[in-house]
Amino acid sequence: MTGEGSFAFQTLNPIVGISDIVLSFYQSDDIVGDIRDATQDIIDQAQAAANVAAEAMTTVIDPQFATLAAAQAFSPVIAPTYIRTAFYDSHQVAGSGAVYRKNGTTAGDLVITLSDGLTLAGYTLSGTPLASQKGARKNNYNDDAPAVQAAHDLALGGVRLPAGSYKMVPGSVSPFTFGNFPSVNVYRAVALTADNVTFSGDEAVLHGVSRASVIAADVQPVFSTDKNMTVGARKNITFNGVTFDPENNADATNSNQRFVYAVGVDGLRFLDTKGGSSGSRRGYYAHIQNSKNVQVDGHSHQKVTGGFNVRYVDGFVMTNFLFEDFSEAIDLDGASQRVVIRNGVFKSTSRVNQCIDVNDQVDASIGDFSVNNAGNIVTVNYKTTTPDTFAEYVAGTIVRNFQVGKRILLSNISGSAAGSAAIPAFYIGWDWSAGNHAGAAPVQDITLQNIVLDDHGYFDIREAVNLKLKDITSYRAQCGFNHAVNCISAASNADQIAWSDLDVDIDGLRIEASDKGGLNISTPSQAKVRRLITRGNNTLGGTFTDLTITGLATRAGRASVDECDIGGNVVLNGDSTAVAAWAGDTIYKRNAIVTNGGNFYRATAEGKSASSGGPTGTALSVTDDGSASIAVWAASTAYAVDAVRSSGGAYFICVTAGTSAVAGGPAGTDHRIADGTVVWRPFGGAVKWEYLLYPYSLRWGKNNHVRGTVTLQGDAQKYIFGESIAAQLGDYAATGLINKSMFVARRRGRIVRASYQVTADATADAANYRNLILRRLRAGASANVSTIDTSATGLTAFVMRDGAVTANSAGADLEPGDIIFVNSNSAGTGRALTGLGVTVEFIEF
Repeated sequence: MTGEGSFAFQTLNPIVGISDIVLSFYQSDDIVGDIRDATQDIIDQAQAAANVAAEAMTTVIDPQFATLAAAQAFSPVIAPTYIRTAFYDSHQVAGSGAVYRKNGTTAGDLVITLSDGLTLAGYTLSGTPLASQKGARKNNYNDDAPAVQAAHDLALGGVRLPAGSYKMVPGSVSPFTFGNFPSVNVYRAVALTADNVTFSGDEAVLHGVSRASVIAADVQPVFSTDKNMTVGARKNITFNGVTFDPENNADATNSNQRFVYAVGVDGLRFLDTKGGSSGSRRGYYAHIQNSKNVQVDGHSHQKVTGGFNVRYVDGFVMTNFLFEDFSEAIDLDGASQRVVIRNGVFKSTSRVNQCIDVNDQVDASIGDFSVNNAGNIVTVNYKTTTPDTFAEYVAGTIVRNFQVGKRILLSNISGSAAGSAAIPAFYIGWDWSAGNHAGAAPVQDITLQNIVLDDHGYFDIREAVNLKLKDITSYRAQCGFNHAVNCISAASNADQIAWSDLDVDIDGLRIEASDKGGLNISTPSQAKVRRLITRGNNTLGGTFTDLTITGLATRAGRASVDECDIGGNVVLNGDSTAVAAWAGDTIYKRNAIVTNGGNFYRATAEGKSASSGGPTGTALSVTDDGSASIAVWAASTAYAVDAVRSSGGAYFICVTAGTSAVAGGPAGTDHRIADGTVVWRPFGGAVKWEYLLYPYSLRWGKNNHVRGTVTLQGDAQKYIFGESIAAQLGDYAATGLINKSMFVARRRGRIVRASYQVTADATADAANYRNLILRRLRAGASANVSTIDTSATGLTAFVMRDGAVTANSAGADLEPGDIIFVNSNSAGTGRALTGLGVTVEFIEF
């Protein structure tokens, strides 16, 4: 520079365009001249810097480079803060241009060399990357999976997918197998290894195809996490607006295209997503396992075989959905909890396609949707094959505890052409032919409410505790088990009586034009029926009833029927004579019913009975302890089913025959305990009995109306309770004919019981006695209801004597205007009756 002043660099080895450069100024004797010269020199350098800056700014503002390769050839003096490209490469894919920001390193998505030929400057894509900015061609021909993977790997918040069709080819290496299938390999197109990412693109179609050398069993998801055994290993993954196309018609080998296989994710979301095949229906949309906080909103699904399969998930919410042309839409197929599925439509192409499968779920609210041309609408059960944890599921270990479904609400559902005589519209419970769940109760706390169906398969209720059917309307049901609503429990053996159950509350059920019967309830422990309306059922003809309640004695059932308007026939059945007498040294399971000493008892705790005696008295808990005779477990011993042994101070019963281990023995409280090849479950030592006032009972309300017949079977007339009328007939002389009227019937009905009482003993005498005949008078003709006499059995003061009404005595039927009276004749010198009173019990319909 001019003058005597001088500059000195304070920055060692500065790099122009990269380093911050500091200069020091040293003055001469001519201070004024130095300052003038230095100022001019600074002005000159500032102008040069301005020129460079202007060049850089021009590069940012205008797309100066056609492609990434052209930008990489740029060699300025100073590295600009931003560089822009028009396209990714020479293919000039729309949307592939980008803005790159200097990142302060020598590496990145774009790297340039400055004009010195040595200095490198690195740049990173500015903002959330587009897949096309990493080379996606979105032409449905070139493989775009590597580009989407590269954009995802930047971990810049996700990947934007511009409009187009992305061919997604799975990789050639399987990193893990699928779920608990050790021989089913997963080949993914994109590995989800980053958190807090969103894949978005309202007009983007991700076309899943097969990899080279694919086999039929391969599972090929477009996206997949690792098979994470820890919930939360991946966090916050969102798919927004994208469409999955599983069309793979050219590949006859494999149709296992999937959109996503997500395992171990906390915060998985599907927002306004679509699944739709452009070819034949095939593929599956999502498998979600071992995750939590999953949200699906606005999903549209068409011509894809499967929808969402959910297993071991805590918190699954699906709203505002549409499924059309599917095989299985939503499969809650493993232990999950806190599930909400609301607001949607299911419409398919065949009445075998399942809408929702609810297995092993706890706390679920499902409904507010309509169904058409599908099969099963909802199944609620739990499987005997579901392990406690995801890790055990993957490992394939023995099921230790059954995952009992509970607290499930199904409501506000309408539909038509759903199910058939072979496919129930609703299925609740478990078919014991598929597995024994002894040790665990059935599904419980299940509510079906506000459901209206036309032309549909039947309601198949196999077992449940606290099942509520409320405000349900059925038109034109196709019945698989003779009734539109078929409610049963399993009761073929002691295990089923112990651990199956039917506890049902029906309030507001309308059944019209069923091809067979209306409502059937079999072997319940509790059954309430209110507001049942039936009209025009049994369109196929035959002997099907509109209401049947049967097998009440099996579980000491308690039933009630009221406020019903029934157009067809009714059958009510119970038979206490089938109850076995108590036996000593016997293994009794829960709910076993016995008689002892004229009383009925039910086992509330299972165990072994004492060698003699049996339960007595009327207590709610009577101990019957024969546990001292239970043998001790032995090693390396063959055990048969129902063998009971003691081990470690506890008792166990064999559920799977085999040979015990060489040491140890069963221990713990799991539903299933492995011991060598034997499987045990916990068992009680002593039986606990509950006294039963009645072996079963049925309360028939006064507000029922039946247009058909009411048939009582077994000894149901003894334990049905309706209305009653008592009359004091007074004193009867020893001889002579006596007739005394009791009441006039005002409605149709049936007399079910009668009883007599006296205030003084009338002893039995085979030759000298009185009879008491309850009779009905109709249109001048009389018919006997029941007859007793004092020839063999007398009357004891203030002790009721049964009037011996039989189950379906012809004279017991009542029509309006019928007169019921007591007729008495004497034999020999007869028998005086003092203070005779009679009570007649009847039901009205």
